[in-house]
Amino acid sequence: MADARCSRLAGMLEKQSRWRKEWSERFFVMDEDCIKYFISPPAFLDDNGEDVRGKIPLAGLVAEAAQDPGRPYCIRAGRDLLSCKTEAEQQRWLQAINAAGGVEEANQACTKPSRPCAGKGPGLLLVHADRPHQAVALGQPVSVRLASAACATILIQELPVAGGAQALCRLALQKCKSGCSTSFPVELLGKGVCSDEWSLSVQVLGNRLQRTAQPLLLGVASLLSAWMYFVGVDITGLIVALLWQLVSWMQSAAVHEVTFSVEQVQLLKDSADAQAEAPPRWCGTWVLDKSCSEKYETILKDMGVNYLIRKAADAKTSVMIISKSSSHVTFIVKNLVTVEDVLPVDGSWVTKAVPPAGRMRGEMRLRLSKCTENELDVLAVGDFSLGAFVPGKSN
Repeated sequence: MADARCSRLAGMLEKQSRWRKEWSERFFVMDEDCIKYFISPPAFLDDNGEDVRGKIPLAGLVAEAAQDPGRPYCIRAGRDLLSCKTEAEQQRWLQAINAAGGVEEANQACTKPSRPCAGKGPGLLLVHADRPHQAVALGQPVSVRLASAACATILIQELPVAGGAQALCRLALQKCKSGCSTSFPVELLGKGVCSDEWSLSVQVLGNRLQRTAQPLLLGVASLLSAWMYFVGVDITGLIVALLWQLVSWMQSAAVHEVTFSVEQVQLLKDSADAQAEAPPRWCGTWVLDKSCSEKYETILKDMGVNYLIRKAADAKTSVMIISKSSSHVTFIVKNLVTVEDVLPVDGSWVTKAVPPAGRMRGEMRLRLSKCTENELDVLAVGDFSLGAFVPGKSN
């Protein structure tokens, strides 16, 4: 019974020591059979190593609301006394602990229903895999180092409504230009949570690419490609594969140092509206018709895409998966490599880097010019010439 009703909770609480009656801040993680607590947030919530400071068994545990001088939102859990920062957080932990311990709802009548706390922040943590998580306040600049395929992850410990639910937001910040504002969809955690749709707004303050040995590798790849093209050796397929692996490795080896600030967490659409709206007809999986794609050959050639890479891409089946939320349209293209990107449904401009594999460098602007039930149009604006890519000159 506890397995079906227990939901994962995690967050920073204060714990009073049993003998000295001193308060210390600990990071608590609720599992199916116990509550583990750590001195600092672990890299993984399932950590059972030596970093676990202690455990509170859940079997038969009864949690009650309590108070302590200067700490109005306390929880008496057996012999342990915990302190929460807000009433909503207190009620969330009370309900989860008593549900996991098998306490009937009739015994919880004394607890007050949770409600959003006005004027309180959502409680944000920047998740790190190799060091303790970092607390983030709204408007506070923070810096992260991201590989080309990595995302910065924000743990929202308490949403303003939705019963104080927890959520995760993955920020793909590598392609965001310095000074731009954008938003990312939020994923609610736990079983049985509401299906409200949320977004997290971010202001990008700086984005610097740290290159490694890319110029040298690009030079070697260009010479090898030119030699292969003019000589016409018999190992064309092998060389194409090696060149593509080289380009993919250079993309994955690039590291972006991004400075950003979280501006707000906002509700986009409640569960009733989300259930009433049917997905557009263009959502789903699409396969490129090779018989209609020859006209793109001249465009790729003008962009400086290598001949062999163009032919290798044409020889492989291209698949595009399109999905839509209330705030974004997501595109996933699968060919020689898999590329994922998002565009806001409100039609606002988004600055993107010019895709690699060609001679063009710089940035371009994209937006959804039409997003209806039956039609989806994407508009790209920029100066399509070799060299700098100047937004706003041509379509």
